[in-house]
Amino acid sequence: MKTSFLGRSLSFAGLALALITLVGCKSSSKSSILQQSAIGKPGELMLVMDKQYFETPMALALYDLLEQDAPALPQAEPSLRISRVPTPSFTGNLQTVRNVFRLEVDQDRFTKTSLKYSYDDYAKGQLVVRLTSPSQDSVLRYIKDRGEAIMNTILRHELFLFGESVSKVYSQQAMEQVDSVFGYRFNVPQDIRSRKLGKNFLWMSNASMRSRHDILVYTFPYESKADLGLDVLVRKRDSVLKMNIEGEFEGSYPCTEQNYGLLYRRVQLPGQPLRSEIRGLWKMEGGAMMGGPFVSQAFLDPSKQLVYVFEGFVYRPNEDKLHLIRMMEAALYSFRPDSVKAFDPKIILQAGYTKGF
Repeated sequence: MKTSFLGRSLSFAGLALALITLVGCKSSSKSSILQQSAIGKPGELMLVMDKQYFETPMALALYDLLEQDAPALPQAEPSLRISRVPTPSFTGNLQTVRNVFRLEVDQDRFTKTSLKYSYDDYAKGQLVVRLTSPSQDSVLRYIKDRGEAIMNTILRHELFLFGESVSKVYSQQAMEQVDSVFGYRFNVPQDIRSRKLGKNFLWMSNASMRSRHDILVYTFPYESKADLGLDVLVRKRDSVLKMNIEGEFEGSYPCTEQNYGLLYRRVQLPGQPLRSEIRGLWKMEGGAMMGGPFVSQAFLDPSKQLVYVFEGFVYRPNEDKLHLIRMMEAALYSFRPDSVKAFDPKIILQAGYTKGF
């Protein structure tokens, strides 16, 4: 039986009645009382450098790197939102921002360009990145050669902070549902209150009309290594969505938007099977003008010879979506065997990424 997709208006109410309501959440862990928590909104970064460099080609290249458009969104949103401060002014509360990037250029102190990073230097939940170099030209070359690694370090920390939240507060009943159907545990956001079961398929949603986010979990039999590649995973995704989720209008269903580039990479977590990750856009086929970003991960359970796919997608028309999809992405890292009772978000900080399969 197909499930009716939450549409813009009346179909929201219709589906809300069809879905089973989940209640309750789980809260665990204590925050440190010895160290101030980091301040700032998701994605905010304090850039610290000597004021003389603010408008140099070196600094402009760094701005371009840090503020590049976040991938796989329907409208442009910067990956990070930067505030800059001269080095002598970096004192007091400015030192407790969640992400800090310190750039130091001094030919007398440094003989090579080096990047180091550390956590919780001035506040709990903070990342401090330090880039030191003898010259501006060396910094430019470093940004060109290792810019992606710099961004991965910062964005991993952003995901970690979202992961910390979902490790403490989550839907307990949603976790129990995933465990009972698939034998895996999954920390999904607390406001996920509705669910619908299909064959080897589970759809959960917060059923919001204005800021909607959904979770999918499904499996399919493993046949070959290609099953974890981009082409097969996208075909399976569209097939599963068409079979299980019906749009507001008869014959309509959500599917993958193929006119925008899909991003595919491998994610390696310590002690876990290699994951395939896809991010892109979804749209409604044959129905209302609906769509938004999605991110999915998949891996092979060799003991069952099944591919497990778990995904978060967002519908938030005319509003920014980056922080919401990052929250969903962080939750994906919590998908784990039911023998692992608690989700440790620090595993996100240990994630390794490679392109292709």
